[in-house]
Amino acid sequence: MKKYINYRLLIFGAFMLVGCEDFLNQKPDQALITPNSLEELRALLDNNTQAMNQEPTYLEGASDDILIRESLYNTLTPINKNIYIWDPQIYDTPSIIDWTLPFSQILYANTVLFELEKFGEAEKSSLEWKDLKGSALFYRAYAYFSLARQFCLGYDKGKAEELLGLPLRTSPVIDQPNSRANLKETFALIINDLQEAESLLGTSSSFVTRPTKPAASAMLSRVYLYMGFFQESLNYADLALTYRNEILDYNAVNSVPARPFVNQFEEVIFYSDLLFATFYFFNAGAEVVPDLVGLYEPYDLRKSLFFFKRGEGYAFKGQYSFQVRLFGGLATDELYLNKAECHARLNQGELAVETINKLLEKRFVSGMFEPLVYSNDGEALQMVKKERRKQLLLRGIRWGDLKRYNLLPGEEVTLTRNTPDGNFDLQPHDLRYAFPIPEDEILLSGIAQNPR
Repeated sequence: MKKYINYRLLIFGAFMLVGCEDFLNQKPDQALITPNSLEELRALLDNNTQAMNQEPTYLEGASDDILIRESLYNTLTPINKNIYIWDPQIYDTPSIIDWTLPFSQILYANTVLFELEKFGEAEKSSLEWKDLKGSALFYRAYAYFSLARQFCLGYDKGKAEELLGLPLRTSPVIDQPNSRANLKETFALIINDLQEAESLLGTSSSFVTRPTKPAASAMLSRVYLYMGFFQESLNYADLALTYRNEILDYNAVNSVPARPFVNQFEEVIFYSDLLFATFYFFNAGAEVVPDLVGLYEPYDLRKSLFFFKRGEGYAFKGQYSFQVRLFGGLATDELYLNKAECHARLNQGELAVETINKLLEKRFVSGMFEPLVYSNDGEALQMVKKERRKQLLLRGIRWGDLKRYNLLPGEEVTLTRNTPDGNFDLQPHDLRYAFPIPEDEILLSGIAQNPR
């Protein structure tokens, strides 16, 4: 006989982790319930303080946006030091939250999808039922993409059927077969979930932590760009921008507060933040790499809104977040950058530059921005990649960008670290771009480990 998830145990476990803080006027957390009504199923997905609306963060420690000085490097935990130097054996514990939390989110989503099918036709025709199903599908796809970006190699279209993907769970049944799908199958699930979610979700929500139709479109643009399908990414960026096209004028943002973008969420389409495992980013001895800080030109307001002077360099304060955690969700600035990059890669460089200028106009001191000028498609692409790096730093995006650049001839990036333990590098096609699966997962399920 098949075993099904014990709902009370699942939700009570989440309840024990709940915090007291409420932010962004977000949807309420309601944990200790048995889900047998639409309202109670909504409460499962509204569990945003310790289950939903969070995503893996270790990939930021491995990317090239942060420099760790010797004073901090010598105090890092073994796992954080190993991530920073791309050690083949990263973990010092059998389980890590970057793996377990997304699968908890998938379990929540599958539970909601399973229970929704028990309702009658009257409920199934309601907007709330459809929105709930769309939300669950969105959350499942979001979690699987977060996992794929960290625990799988980049999406090579010619090899996707041969590359390891993820264990695909589409039901709350416990005793499902344990094996990893290939990468093509993994992304097919992500795309299918998002497309169905887009057809079911409403166009807006009172809570930025709830999925919407523009959020599903924005996520499809992100995923297709990661996969290298530029026309599809462009189509969904354009679709999302028909619903939400706001660009925050940085001239209206005060650079003095420790977190300037608190209550400045005009661009945010879907709120999610990165787990706090990279808390050391905010300690003395951690700074944004000087070469990146040096990319910001005079009169670029991001220099003062994103950074503050600390020690020898500049620390980051520019997250679109109410708390100190880094923002990883979906926003219109990313959509404009997706759109611009796709235009450039589709030999539409003039449209790429036009799109970038529209965003940059709101990033410079009023009256001081000199629009970028198109000369050729190759130069347009370099402009777009530069602005993408400057605008989307420390959002969980850079690691995925590096992986996809490394699959494009002439765009490969070699990463280097100079540390008290020596010099380290990460070559473009290194297997270490896929984080290892935690040991307890390997032992319990028997799934294949990532080669190192």
